[in-house]
Parts: sequence; structure tokens; C-alpha cells
Amino acid sequence: MTVMEINEIKAVILQYVVAITKFQGDWNWDSDDLQTIGLDSLKTISLIVEIEERFDIMFDDKELLFENFSSLNKITEITLKKLNKLS
Repeated sequence: MTVMEINEIKAVILQYVVAITKFQGDWNWDSDDLQTIGLDSLKTISLIVEIEERFDIMFDDKELLFENFSSLNKITEITLKKLNKLS
């Protein structure tokens, strides 16, 4: 997977995060905890469903930990792992 593809995937995930949290403002999207901007457990489930549908992947139950979805980098990382397993 190229850097461009990775950045495109990250951009899609960021769009979902912004849409779900309705956040507007400055934020360090790469490292800051998304819970601080309103990504609670219900919104995290919505985000997971969006990602699974968009990328045609399915997260395993053991992967559905809040810590895996707490920052944009972590979400991108776990999504890329799932996509690479499909390749």
C-alpha cells in the first residue's frame, strides 16, 4: 500500500469522525484522544460500522476495544491491518 493510499484512507476516516462528532475547530487529529471531542461509546460504534461498510472489512470482537479507536492514527492503523490481511 502506498503512502498516498494510506493518506486517502486516513482522510476518509477523518471525514467520518468529523461527521459523527460534529466537531469544528482546531485539533491534533493524529494523536489527540478523540473522546475529548465527543467520540463516546455509541459514536464509536457508528464510526466502526461506517469504516466496516466503506472498506468492506469486519473487525473481530477482540479488536473492538475503545483504545483501538481513540485517535485517528490508531483507527487508521487497525483499518490498514484489516485491509492488508485481505490483500
